[in-house]
Amino acid sequence: MKKNLLMITAALVGATIEPRGEKAVKAFPLWVADYESLALHGAGAPINWAAFTDVSFGTAGRRVVPSGYPVMLASGKIVPATGASETLLLMSAANEANPSDSPSGYGLVTGGNVYEGRLPTATGTPRQLPSAVRAAVNGRIRLQ
Repeated sequence: MKKNLLMITAALVGATIEPRGEKAVKAFPLWVADYESLALHGAGAPINWAAFTDVSFGTAGRRVVPSGYPVMLASGKIVPATGASETLLLMSAANEANPSDSPSGYGLVTGGNVYEGRLPTATGTPRQLPSAVRAAVNGRIRLQ
């Protein structure tokens, strides 16, 4: 309210003001090379937690899948990528124990420019995705 009155008063007297307040900051995952180039999969998809059985994700009920993890859709749900199907990247981290995470789904990247070495499954020197996954994203997701 005060901010609006200040702006209206400034407009009436012909002054310019800079209202104080919080700055809007866009925070992107470190693996995103060019945010504007990203293509997203609709409104996202729900995750099939039972498919994430590797110990690196944690124990049942407390599993976490990191942002940028290569995934694919099976029966409309997110599962780990095998390279046998269209591979997508998880836009944000998924936390099974977090009740505030969206029940309707997680964002998925279908294309764009990303830093391959900063993706969580990249290994070796230089850091690269596993070959099957790398072949499945080639062309749609441009690895840098």
